[in-house]
Amino acid sequence: MPGMSTAYNYRETTQSGEIQNYVRQDLSAQSAAKSADCQTLLSHMRTDRTICFSLHTALELYAIERPRRCTLPASDFYITTRDHRHRSTMNNVLYRTWNQPFAICTLTNGLTCMHPLDTWIQYAQYLDLDELVVLGEAIARRFRYSVDQFRNRLAAFRRIVGRTRCEKALELLRTSDSVQETRARLALLRFGLPSPDMHHVITRANGNAGYTVDMAYPASKVCIEYDGDHHRRFRSQYVRDQRKRRELRAMGWTVIEVFADDLWNEPNQREFAQHVANALQVPLTGRPERPFRALADPTIAVNARQGEHQRRARRQNDARSHPQQPHGVGISP
Repeated sequence: MPGMSTAYNYRETTQSGEIQNYVRQDLSAQSAAKSADCQTLLSHMRTDRTICFSLHTALELYAIERPRRCTLPASDFYITTRDHRHRSTMNNVLYRTWNQPFAICTLTNGLTCMHPLDTWIQYAQYLDLDELVVLGEAIARRFRYSVDQFRNRLAAFRRIVGRTRCEKALELLRTSDSVQETRARLALLRFGLPSPDMHHVITRANGNAGYTVDMAYPASKVCIEYDGDHHRRFRSQYVRDQRKRRELRAMGWTVIEVFADDLWNEPNQREFAQHVANALQVPLTGRPERPFRALADPTIAVNARQGEHQRRARRQNDARSHPQQPHGVGISP
């Protein structure tokens, strides 16, 4: 990993040519700003111990998008320690005690972060399955990790909160170009559509390679393209996209454009999935196919076990408040 040395014999390589647009530039600027803030924070901390930045702070330093719908409490900085006695009470700093064999990475500016793979595992207790997949693909895209590397690292941990979510997420990980592309694919799967081909290459009539689309159902000649802000901020990109889609439609393809608003919440995602189903001329069942059932499994949702305990406690309280009379025994007036 350029700019980073690692512990525990991890090998790191950033992905060359990864999303060469303003998104990467913004994330890099965010990383530089957070690095400066972390250095300032450390200058006010009186300790000789290594401070391990983690969770949201680690992602910002790694120039990776934060996940959505995270149950992690808001804070300016996140630090993880193995011993609760090493925590501080500084304002806007959230400490997490995690007694696990997590690895650390030291940046060239001297800051220390939790390793990206271990960061993903720690997030499992705060993210639903969808966003755990989104984060996993973002980390894999940033550092070219394979699914096996995620799986092997997970095996080194014991008694992890959210382990089942991690295992199910690894079954869903694919190669993607952006977090929104991942969310679009998962929306289609959650509402019952088959898995699309990712980064499908459409050939021209003369046999030459034509265009690569984000997602496609080749048998039905339906393709899906995500339109991010860069498609509108840069005229050259906009013109290229419009020419590409015009030619694809001339070749008989149905081109469906998906925007951030289409992925913002469940009703919008369902409407997007219905639009794709209509193009495919198939019914939208509203429930995932068998290989993707985990996307709708409430038992692996965040705090699912906590909710189960709460429901059991309510049933017990109701039973104590309203005891049942023995069968056949009347109540005297």
